[in-house]
Formats: sequence, structure tokens, C-alpha cells
Amino acid sequence: MAALNFDRYHAVMGNASYKPETHLHGESLSDVEATFYVTQRKLRFAPCLGHERLVRMLTDSHLDRPRLRFLEQDRGGLELFAAAIEEMHYAGAVRAVRPGTIVFAGEPFADITGAFGVTQAQEIKFEHAFDLPMTVAANAMRIRMAAGERWLSDFSLRRNGDVERSIDVATAAYIGGFNDTSNVEAAHRLDIPAVGTEAHYWQQSYVRYIDEPEIDERTGSAKHFEQVAFERWLDANPNGTVILLDTIDVYQGAVHAVLAATSSPARRAAFKGYRVDSGDLAAVGAWCHRFFEANGLLGLMPILTGDLDAERVRDAVERFPEAEGFGIGTKLISEISSVAGVIFKECLIGGRPTMKLSSTVEKSTLPGRLQVYRGADDAGHYIGDVIGLDGEDIAIDGATTIEPLLVPFWTKGFYEPIPPITKLKAFVEAQRVRFADIERYPVTISPRLHALREELIARMRAEPNDWRALVTVPEELAGKLGG
Repeated sequence: MAALNFDRYHAVMGNASYKPETHLHGESLSDVEATFYVTQRKLRFAPCLGHERLVRMLTDSHLDRPRLRFLEQDRGGLELFAAAIEEMHYAGAVRAVRPGTIVFAGEPFADITGAFGVTQAQEIKFEHAFDLPMTVAANAMRIRMAAGERWLSDFSLRRNGDVERSIDVATAAYIGGFNDTSNVEAAHRLDIPAVGTEAHYWQQSYVRYIDEPEIDERTGSAKHFEQVAFERWLDANPNGTVILLDTIDVYQGAVHAVLAATSSPARRAAFKGYRVDSGDLAAVGAWCHRFFEANGLLGLMPILTGDLDAERVRDAVERFPEAEGFGIGTKLISEISSVAGVIFKECLIGGRPTMKLSSTVEKSTLPGRLQVYRGADDAGHYIGDVIGLDGEDIAIDGATTIEPLLVPFWTKGFYEPIPPITKLKAFVEAQRVRFADIERYPVTISPRLHALREELIARMRAEPNDWRALVTVPEELAGKLGG
């Protein structure tokens, strides 16, 4: 059963649009065809993901009687809107970029066209569909760029709130460039590798050997309890495992790992890598690497974890190039500096361009039926994007091919197939290498769109009536008003 997945202002606006008092020259505003475009403002670039989530939200729209009654009994009297959505199967049209397409801040990556009354109420569905996966995928892509070809594992399950959200995070991280996940349910559903090392409390569970120590046959003296814990762990995982070093002290842990691994040929064979989870990860990892090599333990895989983000991964790679993998948890989604900030804005109403001007440039929107054009050179390298009007004849300097990115996705309940995550992952990587400098990739607005925007700004700001004859403006406030 669908939820009331819209803000009250959608219900209030939708309800008002059905009333005769709001008709546009005799035509009900609720029935006027409107187009709303979707973009994100805060990420320099991001793979566009969320199409499957959007389909679920658009199709799962049947509301039960208690929810409809809740609307009908609202203090605003929302009976007209409740009636309009009672048996709604959304019949509008959605265009979108292909799933996995790398898009840039401000570029329209989807739009929706349909009757105003119900179409405007689809806003939250688009925001919920795209915001989380695009944020995660963009972050994963940045971390992949920092890590180079090194292994990346999603360790974020504990920070993701619930199982469904965590699966969405694992999906987007994998498509964005990660290799596997610690989330077993996600690995099962997505058919991707699951990975996991021991936790600190494995070693903690062997504290009884402080009081009842085992004797090391090589020295005739007592073993440290952590050495015993490591030996048991290696015995339990004879086909290969990673040891977590910093339960007590990472340097002391490295000593105990050497003692455990060299105590028998089977344990040495089982010891494949080590994980450092605290401190200056690059410096500590490098020390451990040299220490293990000095004790004949060659070819171990160093894994670094612990509040890593793209910047810290890049630093670790530069200072400790032997690092072979990174586990990313908290900084994958729960503690990040910026989310995509997906927005949904009207750009056409009844065939007429419209826009939000705002008092700040970054809050202003674009008018008209939009399109994004991507240019590539003879070698297939992307050289620039142009945001323009649909059907424009676009020229991009140096481009031998120009591709419109927005294509039909959903029409009257039928939608284009969404590729499996393995193909999406490959598609993202194939695009990424075609950007010479993705951080400085040029995105411009076409001259026609620029002219339309400037003309519409002037017309929307023009005052046809002598409002000063009807409005009092205190002298100290007059400076903010135009002539």
C-alpha cells in the first residue's frame, strides 16, 4: 500500500488547482499540461542512479481509505485532491538520462510532463528516488579515483539505518566503483561478493588466557592472549584470512600476528593480509608492512579502514603505495560533506516557458523544454556539455559527435528496461575514463536558452500596473524595490 509520499503543499496546490476560481481563461489549472525538470545542485558530478526506485514509487500509488480520509478531513478541505489521486495510476511522461550516465551540477537529468494537478505532486518521488543513490555513487566514484586500481569494500552497513536503505547504499557504491560489500543481504540480492574480517571483540574474547596462559613451545614462556586469539582465528580460516591488528596496540598486534603466523605452516598459509583501523593509517600500515617483511611474511595484503574518505584514501595511496585495499564505512553516506540536493522545478506550463527567478543566482531555475547535449572528439573523449532547449542545433568546439542525453523513459506506465548493476558499473567506468579532467569539465548554456531566460526574467519582473498608487512603501525600505 502506498504512503502519502508528498508534502502538504503538494496536496494544497493540487486541491486548489481543481477549483473553478483558479481556472486559466476557463481551463482548469489541474488539467493544464506542465513540465517539471529534475537536477541536483551540490555535487560537481555524479552517476545518475535511481531509475528503478522511481518506477517503484510511480507504480505503487494506490492509497487506502484511511489515508484518503486523512486528506479529506484536513483543515484545508482537500477532498478534490483526494478524489484525483484515489485510483491514480500516473499516466504522464518521464524523460531521463540513461541509468548510470555521469551528470554535472545544474544539468537536467530527468523531466516529467503531465496534468498539473497530479504531476506537481510527484516531486518527492523524484527526490527520494535519486538523492541517496546519486550521493553514494558520486562519493564512491571519488574514492575509486583516489584509490586507483586498489580494492574497495563497502563497510557501511552499521551506519545505514535499516536493511533496505543499506542495500540501496551497497548498490550505488558498487556501481560507483566499489568491489564488494560487507552487507550479506545486499551481496545475496545483488549477486556481488561479500567480504568481512574479524572484529576487535574476537581478540577481546580471549582475555581468560591472561590468567590461564598457553605456553609457546618455541620459547617455553607464556603466550600473550592476543597471540592465542590470532592462532585460533588462523586455525578457523585455513583457506586465507585477514588479521585486525589494533585491538590493543597496532605495533604490539603486529608482533603477536608474527608469532601466531610463524607457529605452524598451516597458520602461515592462512595469513593473507592485515587490517589497520586507527591512527595515522599510512604511517602505521607502512611500519607493519616493513615489519612483516623483515620476519619473512611476504606478499601480505595491507587493508586500511577507519573514517576514510576520498581525501584520506588519496593521502594513504601517496604515502603508502603498498596499500592494496580500503574499507569505507562511516564516510560513505552517514558522514559526508554534501548530498546531491535533488530539486524538481517547473519549466513549462500550458506550452509556455516558466522559471523561478529567486533573489540569488544559485536558486534560479531554467525555462522551457530542456535538453543536455554532450560532445565528444574523434578519440571518443568528452569535451563539453551544453544545456539547451530540446531540438536545438548545437555546436560544441572540437566535437565530432554530439549526443542528447535526455531520452524517453516512462510513458503511460511503461518504462525502458534498467540494466543490471554489473552493466551499470561497467558503463560508469567506461564513461569516467573518457573525461580528461572531470573536475573541470565545461558545462555551458546555449545562446538560445540564455536569450530565453533573459527575456523571461525581464517579462516576469516587469510591472504593468501603477502599483505605487495602491501600496505604501516606507522610505527606509524603498531601496530594495525597483523603479
